[in-house]
Amino acid sequence: MVMFTKKNPFSILLVFTAFTIVIEFLLHVYYGYYSSGNILIILSLGVLAIARYILILICMAVTIWSIVRHQHKIYFTFLWILMAVFGQIPKGHFDTLGGLLSLYNNKPVQVRNDARILMDEYAPMTCIGYRRERYPCDNPVARDKLPTSIQRIHAGDVLILQDYILIEKFGLQGVFRGFVIFRKGSDLWKNEKPITYENGCMTCWKIRLIDGLYWYHAHPANPPIFVSPLN
Repeated sequence: MVMFTKKNPFSILLVFTAFTIVIEFLLHVYYGYYSSGNILIILSLGVLAIARYILILICMAVTIWSIVRHQHKIYFTFLWILMAVFGQIPKGHFDTLGGLLSLYNNKPVQVRNDARILMDEYAPMTCIGYRRERYPCDNPVARDKLPTSIQRIHAGDVLILQDYILIEKFGLQGVFRGFVIFRKGSDLWKNEKPITYENGCMTCWKIRLIDGLYWYHAHPANPPIFVSPLN
């Protein structure tokens, strides 16, 4: 291993860079899957992002040094530039991927049907969540009242409204990211395209997953979703 490192220092640098990028992306998928607010996960994401930038800067310095020394490392330069570009993919897409995986691993149809039952059992503006927060989650119903299918997607707070239910993965009180499920026959978005991208936000998607069930990432410029109803 020591001999290989001495003979191939630039290859080792590329391997470390690629490894850092892959781990960072996988951790974002994990973060999206489990809606993890664990401070260690959040700190790790920050550390990995910093490490990625440092490694890319080192690769850039090596390329400049090789040009000065007339030792053109074409493949090395091509690979680190490719990794640098790949590393700039908005990480919110990987959070979204994790959130979608959490749903598909737990039967979307079952989640939708159980959510519709909740809408029949509870009055509009009922919040089901972990702890007391500001309105509308100032007096939440205990999470053990949630159907098992919804608990398994690692949802945050769940807010029941008149014609739809919001299942939070991130940010019910702010920039909502999560699932929107409409009552049967009340789908406001049924005539829209299955996938809609919000202008001005690189990770804001509205995706129809099955009839009446959507992944929705609200635009950061919009008010909380329960303040500004869907249209």
